[in-house]
This record gives sequence, C-alpha cells and structure tokens, in this order.
Amino acid sequence: MNSHGTNRHPRAIIDLAALRHNYRYLKQAAGGNRLIAVLKADAYGHGAIEVAEALPEADAFAVAAVGEALSLRKVGVSQKILVMGGFVSAAELQICIEHQLDPVLHHQFHLDCLQAATDLNDLDVWVKIDTGMGRLGFSPTRVQSIVSFLASFNTLGSIRLMTHLASADNVDNHYTDTQISAVDSLGLGEYEWGIANSAGVLGWPNTHKMWARAGIALYGADPLSDRKSAARDLKPVMTMKSIVLAVNRHRQGDMIGYANTFTCSKDMEIAVIATGYADGYPRHKIDTAQVEIDGKLCDIVGQVSMDMITVDVSGLDKVGVGEEVTLFGVSPNVCDLADCSQVIPYEILCNVGAHAKREYTD
Repeated sequence: MNSHGTNRHPRAIIDLAALRHNYRYLKQAAGGNRLIAVLKADAYGHGAIEVAEALPEADAFAVAAVGEALSLRKVGVSQKILVMGGFVSAAELQICIEHQLDPVLHHQFHLDCLQAATDLNDLDVWVKIDTGMGRLGFSPTRVQSIVSFLASFNTLGSIRLMTHLASADNVDNHYTDTQISAVDSLGLGEYEWGIANSAGVLGWPNTHKMWARAGIALYGADPLSDRKSAARDLKPVMTMKSIVLAVNRHRQGDMIGYANTFTCSKDMEIAVIATGYADGYPRHKIDTAQVEIDGKLCDIVGQVSMDMITVDVSGLDKVGVGEEVTLFGVSPNVCDLADCSQVIPYEILCNVGAHAKREYTD
C-alpha cells in the first residue's frame, strides 16, 4: 500500500491558469526574449507533463536528464527541449539525435561523442561556460576553440551558448555583474546566449540575452532577496491543503507533541491536522509557521510529526473534524514557510509535489 499520494489526506492543488499567467509575466520581464520553462524534477513537483501541456505558448522547455525529455516527447510535446545535464553515454546522444533534444555540452566527453557520431541530423547544441558557478561548464579560455571545433561538423545544427548565474537571487551581490563581464569578454556576441535564470529575469536586465530560463518563478515563488518589499506579479501555482483530524482542549501547562517542546501558556484548543513530513511538509522550524483555517492564520505548535501537525485554534469560533486547512498557497506563502524552516521553496514544492496527491485546476 502506498504510504503517500491518493491514500492520504494532503492535496497539492495545481493552478494551471496561474502557471500561464506567470509564464507571460516572466516573458515580458525578460524583455520579450525567448523564455524556456524549466520542467526538471517533475516540474518542481507540479507534474512535468501536465505543465508542458498547459504551456503550448512556451518557446522551449528544459529538463535535467535525457529520460525526462524523452517522457515529454512520448506524450507529444513538440517544442525545443534542453537537456541541462547533457548526455552521459553514446546511447543517450543517439536518443537526443533521434528525438531532436538539445543537449547541453559541458565536458570533453561530449565533444568526443559528437566527433564519433556518423550523422548528427542537424542536432542543436548548447555550450555551457563556467563563468563562476563552479559546477558544470567549460573554462572560458577554451570556448573559442570549442566553438570552432563544433562549427567544423557538417551535420550539426545550431550552436548556442549559455552559463549559469551563481548569486543572482541576492540583489545586493554584484557577482552577477562579474559573470556578465566574463561573458562579454569572450567576444561571442554573434551567437545566441541563454544566461538569465528566474532571478536574472526578475532582477538583472543585463542578463537578458536571446534566451532566458524560468524555473522557480514560473511556479510563483519569488527567488529574489527583496521579495518582501518588491511588488512582483507572481501567482502561486501550488496550494497544499489537508483536513482537521481532531480538536482537543488542553489546560495551561499541558505539553504538546514529541519532546514536549511546546507547553500551553493558557487553556487552549489544539487542532490536529492530517499532514506531516511524510507528505513533504518541512519538519524543522526556527520560527512559528502558520496554516490557514476558515480564512484565519493559526500558529503551528510543537514538532511536526510524520503524519500530523498540531495547531492553536483557540482564536477561532468553531473548528470541526474534516474542515479544510491550507498549509501554503496564497497565504501562507511557500517562501515564508521556507524561511521559517531554513530551507528553500524549491525543496518544499518538490517534496510536497512528490508525495501529496495532485489535483489540477484551470
């Protein structure tokens, strides 16, 4: 028996209208450049196939691995698909060739495989340059020779260039400017570039080249450090909901939950909610997280358990068994939950989307 999904109460409600709104907003924010919708990790827990089918206007999609891209092709997704991690074998290169997937080239292994292939069938490729992220990518000193090498292939399609921003989410960190300077110094402006990620789209206009990539912002979470003071028109795509299992009256001095970390400061009514870390809800808290019941925010008290959380509903008129609870969505916002849990919204969305049953609205 499944320990998650349809057998449990928590639901991840995916608003496809909000998704489309965010795509259009981000494309405009990127100066009208071509916008790649990132679908890796099952679209950050939102369902890659459902998200792709809901975005027929998307200029392209991006995934992490060839298998993710192939799954999209099998259901009829026809747009350009970037494989951000590249291919890991000659067999995967052949899949890219047969299904017109754009591999990102970031290692000598990729160049060797391309050279050994007999017919690349006009395969489009992206050359990744490491301008300071320190993960994947060729050294800037090699880029000129690599581009020349690839241009000699008769059966290769378009060659595009890209890099990855390391600190664009911090609006006060100008390392992004350093990375852009590294790009400009290459003197390869005649090529199509893809530089901006979500943070670059929203906060760094100098990263807006021909292509941009929208990941976390596409799903309604603002990645920038000034999000609480800025007024960006992003709409949450995922809302996590569950139900009340019980409402219990506790006396002043009663202790709640594992390790007795919460003691009632007065007589209180505590609701038990059918959600826990088995459903992807974050366990760790450094601050008081909240949920919404009947339009009002209520504090979580005590530790998050595998299947349950406990919530102070003393200020509500009446809460009954089966009543709906919003764990995050418009309010509370997933970014606020991430802040008080010392994680990032990416992690919460991926975890909840992988465990709670998903429902789609349009």
